[in-house]
Amino acid sequence: MGPMDAVMRRHALWIARAMSRSDLTPLLEEDVERLAVICEPQRPSPGTVLMQAGEEVTGVYVVQAGVVELRARSLGGRQVVGLVRAGDVVGDIPLFCQQPMPFQAVALADTAVLRLDRDQLITLLHASPNLSLRWTTSIAKRLEQTQHRLLSLLTKNLAGQVATLLLNECGEHGDGRPVVALSHQTIGQMVGARRPSVSRVLAQLRRRGLIESRYRRIVLLDVPELAAVAGEPPPTAGPCAAPAAAWSAARRAAGDVLG
Repeated sequence: MGPMDAVMRRHALWIARAMSRSDLTPLLEEDVERLAVICEPQRPSPGTVLMQAGEEVTGVYVVQAGVVELRARSLGGRQVVGLVRAGDVVGDIPLFCQQPMPFQAVALADTAVLRLDRDQLITLLHASPNLSLRWTTSIAKRLEQTQHRLLSLLTKNLAGQVATLLLNECGEHGDGRPVVALSHQTIGQMVGARRPSVSRVLAQLRRRGLIESRYRRIVLLDVPELAAVAGEPPPTAGPCAAPAAAWSAARRAAGDVLG
């Protein structure tokens, strides 16, 4: 196996893990080898349009690092409707439904993606039941997340919607604290609210000691209390999962810094 083959095989294994971590869908060695053949790694520059709204879907993108922003046009101009992070896929649902791309997909900073050609991917999924099951599980998880977001928009007040979004979009900062790297404007677009209203909610959360807000960077200081505002149980996995004592310590430390 040459150096390039080894690199492509690593990409294939990464996609396999990203699709589903369930032990119920183990991949065979031949599945990984087939997946490696059709991987096309790309490092798009910030602002690159990967997929255009209304266009036919000729391939899908698996986000390996960074963020891909989903945008739609509205009466007020560009509207951010979602963020696709590492391990998620762009374009597979409209591809399988034989529908045009509903959103514009734009790469943000430091993004790496793996492109899979439509015809090659469909052929591979026909040949591999294990990979098909993994891909189906991935789609089901993303649809469940979309349903959860829709329920949040329909049933919660703005504070609950913002708190839910912060919990869903948080990542881990270098110091281990959960951080949301979104502007007030983007948060407003994602919950369908005006920026001043979102800023007021974030100011309230900051006064309660639940978050620490800076330019395009919101540190979550007390996830259990933030989950209570969202009307959700505290996360048990991911960057937001930690014992209650850890959040109490985080709030005390933030208070010492601010004081």
